[in-house]
Amino acid sequence: MNYSHELFSCVAKFLNKTTLMSKNAFYLLLSILLITSCKKEETTPDLAMGTVEGTVYANVPGKTISGASVYVIYQNITYQTQSNTVGFFSLSLPVGHHQLHIQTGDGKLFQSIIDIDITEAQTTQITSLQSKLTQSGEIAFIPGAYDAIQNIITNSLGYSVTPITNTSLTSLDFMQNFDAIFINCGAPELTDSVSYANLAQYVTDGGSIYVSDWSVSYLTGIHTGGCTRPLGFIDDSKLCSSKSGSTVTLPGTIVASDFQTFMGTNTMNIYYDLNEWEIIQNFDNTYWEVVVSTNGLPALMLRKSDFSNGTSTGNSGNIYFTTFHNDPNNSINQDMQHMLEFVILNL
Repeated sequence: MNYSHELFSCVAKFLNKTTLMSKNAFYLLLSILLITSCKKEETTPDLAMGTVEGTVYANVPGKTISGASVYVIYQNITYQTQSNTVGFFSLSLPVGHHQLHIQTGDGKLFQSIIDIDITEAQTTQITSLQSKLTQSGEIAFIPGAYDAIQNIITNSLGYSVTPITNTSLTSLDFMQNFDAIFINCGAPELTDSVSYANLAQYVTDGGSIYVSDWSVSYLTGIHTGGCTRPLGFIDDSKLCSSKSGSTVTLPGTIVASDFQTFMGTNTMNIYYDLNEWEIIQNFDNTYWEVVVSTNGLPALMLRKSDFSNGTSTGNSGNIYFTTFHNDPNNSINQDMQHMLEFVILNL
């Protein structure tokens, strides 16, 4: 409650005259002053609320998706949550008709929008058909000798992907038919400056790319065995890697919080099944975000989400680079499979 300035002035004058009055009479008069001077605050009544629950699924029966954003925008307020490690979500919402958004990443590649009605103090259950995550963008991949991430896109998650060749990158108009391009390890190296310039413009304009292992050359240029590489669209000072190493399993520490949520842990094991994988020698940690690290090496997985070639419109896509590849003989472990699902869904 708010009390007027006049009330306190009145009380102050009154106190000076209470010496001849009984204590009971004083408190009675003071109570009357407080009651008659009280002004009622204008308050907004509490919203009647209900709940929506469901489980987010991929386009494969029984395959759940963790870390998906689930939200409703109502009267300029966003009510949101995330699906847990088994894909389940529960969200409290104001009563009424809403559009429920389910998406991964920024929704460019995967998003579903569902009409729901919320009843006060009741739970609305979303069916598995309604909560299935829909592919909303076009995805392409370039085949490689040591990778087959397209198998995870189609077989593990149930989404579609279009094969293209490295020569497709000579046409920016063609590239922009796709919202994301996956470049497998062992893809033919690029040897023309036009393709690198197109990749830079593609990401600047909002397209996203994933490169694994040896295909880091699509970022930094032709392999030379050292940190000075011809061509490329990311400067050698920003990222230096070399083909070295040995067959090994490395313990990884998951640094990125969104990946931790997706995995439900902050540790994982990464299996390198061949010698000469692309070991990061050094990188600019003000330029890149570390997604996964390990002891003794600068990083195992990097992400760039604000790339610009100098013509940025503020709508940059993402760049993901993993030092390991997805072997076409399925020698990757469950951690790595889940990691690649994260990259696909959040690219």
